[in-house]
Amino acid sequence: MLVLLLLPVLAAPAADRELLELLEQIDATCEWDPLREAGVILAGSDRIAFQVGTPFVLINYTERLDIPAPRRENGRIVFDAGAVEAVTAAVTRMRTERPEAGLRIAAIVLDPGHGGKDPGGVGSRTVDGKPLALQEKDVVLQLALGVAERLRSVLPGKDVVLTRSDDTFIELEARAATANALQEKLGDAVLYVSIHANASARSKANGFEVWYLPPTYRRTLIGSQDAEGDPDLLPILNSMLEEEISVESVVLAREILQAIDAQVGTVSPNRGLKEEAWAVVRNSRMPAVLVEVGYVTNPAEAAHLADPAYLMDLAEGLYNGIVAFVARFERAGSSGDR
Repeated sequence: MLVLLLLPVLAAPAADRELLELLEQIDATCEWDPLREAGVILAGSDRIAFQVGTPFVLINYTERLDIPAPRRENGRIVFDAGAVEAVTAAVTRMRTERPEAGLRIAAIVLDPGHGGKDPGGVGSRTVDGKPLALQEKDVVLQLALGVAERLRSVLPGKDVVLTRSDDTFIELEARAATANALQEKLGDAVLYVSIHANASARSKANGFEVWYLPPTYRRTLIGSQDAEGDPDLLPILNSMLEEEISVESVVLAREILQAIDAQVGTVSPNRGLKEEAWAVVRNSRMPAVLVEVGYVTNPAEAAHLADPAYLMDLAEGLYNGIVAFVARFERAGSSGDR
């Protein structure tokens, strides 16, 4: 469970501080994971990841800042005076040296599932009294193309990449690899959105949902070269980076789900947020989600998914959710600016 804390400014000299007091002092918010006893401080467009018992924080995924380890006291998270001073100085430095900088989304990877020899789920809808097949691969490709067009028109400074733009079969491993290679090349954050349509033996099953990687799942996100010669440091760094990406994936999933619901929620039921270690999500090294836009095996929903106007509504929902996340991630303005 992730908790979002919103607090106002309160200037104070360095001293032992509970987490809430530290956030007030630096005018920041925090997303907290009680399972890992780890959090991400959101200071403008900068991220500061920390963990109870770990003697450093991780700034913007890459910069390590040594501090006395945060501790738990009477059920509260406490930073001692040295940690407060170091974190406050880091935030002040970032705000004065590069007030308009911080993390940014460099690229968005849209992954329409299946393709080529793999049709994905197959259903049918009735046209002029005749049943016509509806393949998942065709639905999600048209949807991804529509989302990409919208994103490119509104976010011209960001790369919008599709894992496939036609009826081509792409191996699962190659899909996430495309996003990982792009992130390594660009250096800034990349988003990965895998788009699918559902299928079920129960023809009445319908609705849309968004999946993210379970917070308990562990991946190898960094190499030994990043541990500064200390092999014992590697799992700690990896865990902190995992925490940041996990937090952002949940928020991305939430933004997309809410935006799709706003567009088609009166037609198709909202099945909510879900957790699963799908291959394309667990193999990615960035905020990543898998979206199921409906059931091709439900005759009524298949008719909607075959309707270009309905696909436009779905594309608008996906687009709105992604753009809302980008704006939040970068602190680049409100929805009225888009």
